[in-house]
Amino acid sequence: MSKSSFQFPEAGEHDGDRNFVTALARGLEILRCFEQPNIALTASELARRVGLNQSTVWRLCHTLVKCGFLVQDANGPGLHIGAPALTLGYAAIESLTFPAIAFPYMRQITAQTQGTTALSIRQSIEMISVQHCAGEFVPANQPVGWRALLTSTASGLVILSALPANEREEAMRQIEQQDPAAWPRRLARIVQAQADYADSGYVASNTMLGGQYAIVAVPLLTTTNGATKAWGLTCGGLAARWDTKELHRAGYELLRIRDLLEPILAHAK
Repeated sequence: MSKSSFQFPEAGEHDGDRNFVTALARGLEILRCFEQPNIALTASELARRVGLNQSTVWRLCHTLVKCGFLVQDANGPGLHIGAPALTLGYAAIESLTFPAIAFPYMRQITAQTQGTTALSIRQSIEMISVQHCAGEFVPANQPVGWRALLTSTASGLVILSALPANEREEAMRQIEQQDPAAWPRRLARIVQAQADYADSGYVASNTMLGGQYAIVAVPLLTTTNGATKAWGLTCGGLAARWDTKELHRAGYELLRIRDLLEPILAHAK
């Protein structure tokens, strides 16, 4: 998983939401802990992971076992993920491409921030836009299929920051060779992005489109047979309306969605 794993909000954060079912949310937290194949976890291990007391977790697990979503380990006190949960996951992954899986979450971010949310994929030293959800302001001339150099976009910069060192160095070498005169300026962007990513888990900028556009980006990475597939998820709006607080708010939402989506990357189309 990428830098800065998302933590679920405290229950008190939903006190004003009469439709929010805390017990259901806690049960789903428990299920999310089973993110590795064949993993077995005890109630005490689950309690530590989700930050709840052991008696509460035991009752949640008891209910999930009764409903079949968890199964007791035949050889010990651990629990395994059950068939109904696996069926839901396989159905979602087999029937949809990754952009299609991501789109409802992108709409969620746009509804919360009013920003334009976009998904792009890395191809060599470029980013290609594959999906977007329009907010209050949509950058001109950036439709689905739009291409840009890694160092020209927030999504490309955050991916360069998150890539394994050998892949990052090779991409940087190719970018430098493409235009040696522009390399010092591009390198400065990469260095700043790496510092931002190390600090927060995302890259934010209010200098895009000549300072008119503010944007924040997170990476979604999966490695198969030694090769990294990299997606960039961004959200942005007019810089005049998106101050530092708004950028951090969007960054938090992107990290939350990133941690929901990243575990299925290796299995999605």
